[in-house]
Amino acid sequence: MSNTKILGSALNASNQYVYVSEIVDYITNSESIIYTTTVNERGQFMIDIEDLGIRKIVIRIKNSFAELYVQNNTTYYVEFPQESIDVINYFSGSETEMLFFNLDSTDINYKILGFEAWMDDEMADLYILKDVEPVKFIEGILKFKSDVQSAYAYDTSSFFTDYIKYSLGTTVDNIYYFGAPSKSTKYEFFLKENPILHENPAYMEYLNDFYDQYLFQMNTSIRNPLIQSIYDNNASTMVTAVSFDSLVPNKEFAELIALKIIQQEYYANRLPQNNLIYIANEIRKTSSFKQNKLIAENLIDEFYTIIEGDPLPIMNLTEDTQLIPPLNKFLYIHFFDPENPSSLSETSALRRLFEKYNSHIEFVSIYLNQGIRLSDFGDRVVSGIKWNVYALDYGHPIWKSLNVGAFPYYILTKNDLKIVGLPALGPSPNGVYETIEKTFYDIQKGN
Repeated sequence: MSNTKILGSALNASNQYVYVSEIVDYITNSESIIYTTTVNERGQFMIDIEDLGIRKIVIRIKNSFAELYVQNNTTYYVEFPQESIDVINYFSGSETEMLFFNLDSTDINYKILGFEAWMDDEMADLYILKDVEPVKFIEGILKFKSDVQSAYAYDTSSFFTDYIKYSLGTTVDNIYYFGAPSKSTKYEFFLKENPILHENPAYMEYLNDFYDQYLFQMNTSIRNPLIQSIYDNNASTMVTAVSFDSLVPNKEFAELIALKIIQQEYYANRLPQNNLIYIANEIRKTSSFKQNKLIAENLIDEFYTIIEGDPLPIMNLTEDTQLIPPLNKFLYIHFFDPENPSSLSETSALRRLFEKYNSHIEFVSIYLNQGIRLSDFGDRVVSGIKWNVYALDYGHPIWKSLNVGAFPYYILTKNDLKIVGLPALGPSPNGVYETIEKTFYDIQKGN
């Protein structure tokens, strides 16, 4: 079996982890880690993944990430600019332009980068004519589209020709000008008879734009029963209502548009959020379309935010250790950064609480494993912790499941897994001089 290899350099990221993810759907933009490696002492790394066909992947190093396309049986030589990965910024990250070396002219990255640069230049020149010389603008648009068609007429990559088609649709055909194609015309050309290209980001960008805020573009004879189906918690009726729209060609499409409506209405908070989650889950369970099931599952993960009163998700910290409270004890989870200067005083305050309340409270400390040896200061912080402490990788589900986005962060849960503090107070006074100690005192006294 042939493989795709990426040989890279990240000169100021020695010993850092490198995470490679595949974008599994372009509705939620969810990623799945497919490969993990480290940058060596010389600032070099190698990624070796099984051939995926043409796909977009994401490479993350510290706070920096870059996107690129891979194609079968190809070796890529890339570099992360040094200035892009100076400081870690937990779980958010900033996109950087990765540098390619010796990129073949037949490679998908070369072709996409070349086409996008051409389109950007042309549209920058044309757009200034839109209002002042509209005739020249229209003529320029038509000529550019004709030139693109001629330039790539003999390209044999269906992924690339689709990429061009839908990029033009998004960038050019969505501009309003006299004689621009109507929505129904665009539907006929771009969507009606075409399969859903879930792995082509240009297609998915076009689809997401075309059906953006679609609920309120529908005729009221469709919209009203659709909204009622949400109040009725009826996924089947909702999908059926969507399918009656003249710009929705089939059931697979109807489910997908229903999921987009669920996503946008959830955040708009105009309709019952629990009902939207319920319907998404029904589509996840009953759909006969694999990608729709996956999108529904990712939407539920996106929506579901743990709050006080919810059960603590049971997760493995090591192969044989789970994050669960012991019998008849509360569990106090401490997320921290050992390299932060305030961590020393924070862990000292925790240690005093541990000595007073550990018969009733189980302590666990967790920090992000950045793939490099801790500094002497970080070692001092960790060695001062007298209870179980774990270093977990970026890809561990705990960060997303428990909504950890900054350090320090605390969670308190009862022995029945019920979360009673999210986030919980810490050992040091907050802005109104509150600490977790009063809670611990009440627990110890049985209040």
